[in-house]
Amino acid sequence: MIRTWTEHPARSGIRRDVALDFACPQSDGQAPEDDGAARLSTAAAVWHYPAQVSAPVNSARPARRLLLIHGFRGDHHGMALIVDALPEFEIFVPDLPGFGATPPLRRGAGDLAEHTLGAYAACVEALAQALDLGPSDVLVGHSFGSIIVAAHAAQTNPAAHAAQTLPADPAPGSSQSRRWAGLVLFAPISNDIFTGSLLPGAAAVDLYYRASGRLPAPWAQVLLRSSAAQAVTNASMILARAPEQVAYIKDQHRRYFSGYSDPGTLLQAYRASSRHTVTEFAPSLDLPVLLVPGAQDQLSTPAGQRRLRRMLPQASSEVLRGTGHLLHYEKPAQAGRALRRFVAGLD
Repeated sequence: MIRTWTEHPARSGIRRDVALDFACPQSDGQAPEDDGAARLSTAAAVWHYPAQVSAPVNSARPARRLLLIHGFRGDHHGMALIVDALPEFEIFVPDLPGFGATPPLRRGAGDLAEHTLGAYAACVEALAQALDLGPSDVLVGHSFGSIIVAAHAAQTNPAAHAAQTLPADPAPGSSQSRRWAGLVLFAPISNDIFTGSLLPGAAAVDLYYRASGRLPAPWAQVLLRSSAAQAVTNASMILARAPEQVAYIKDQHRRYFSGYSDPGTLLQAYRASSRHTVTEFAPSLDLPVLLVPGAQDQLSTPAGQRRLRRMLPQASSEVLRGTGHLLHYEKPAQAGRALRRFVAGLD
């Protein structure tokens, strides 16, 4: 099936369950005796999409593969249209720990671990090693995924500043000073959402999650999975007008918005997603970066996106018109073309 706004047939992924066991270098501001001192583990569900069309032959390098990291409250389904729009690439899309088919992270003793930004970033390195992705490949993140991959790239850069949230030393097992050929950030989070024009909406969302955290688990589930919450998300985030697109996005939210493992993990992930931005890690992103914001992004401002661009000397930017934060649903063909041009420029 070809959706009119993807310009390519839908692709079917092959699920692989990848056992991960890794050290989390540091949790977000926590004492060393907490999660940061422990080994973390999970069985990551990863969808593998072999390339469906032949890319131009270039004997000077192997074909570039992509690792796509989804955003908050999503899973691999959220990246499906981007995958469809890039049929010439071999692509891997995991469910992040605690979402979709991937269980939450656990400590070495088997207890649930804290799901911090540091833990998610270290998980990306563990995935890269397990999937044998190397310096010729490209890492892609959307929304919260943009923060995770930026944090990961800073974590694996040995020249990172010691003052960064994540440590400067490369992750164990990493032999490259640069893990990736390039970094692509769709709808990158450039602003502190608790300041300026973003504050009213962010405060309301924060109240929603704080209230959920104070309720007994059964009542928290009712609030977190309420149809009213989905309706508010749809009303505030969807900019598409085509009935087919609107119906698709609403159906995606209905199916997968509540695909988290448990309220505690969801609330930890919310805190990690809402208390960090890509700008924290920009000084340590010593590799080519493509920024792809929506012109009407509801979670970042144009000024914030311009500031982020100025912080990244190796960055280029392609702003997608007529869309906002849900550009992965609304403009996948345009996003795919931007990524394709960026990758071609890496050759």
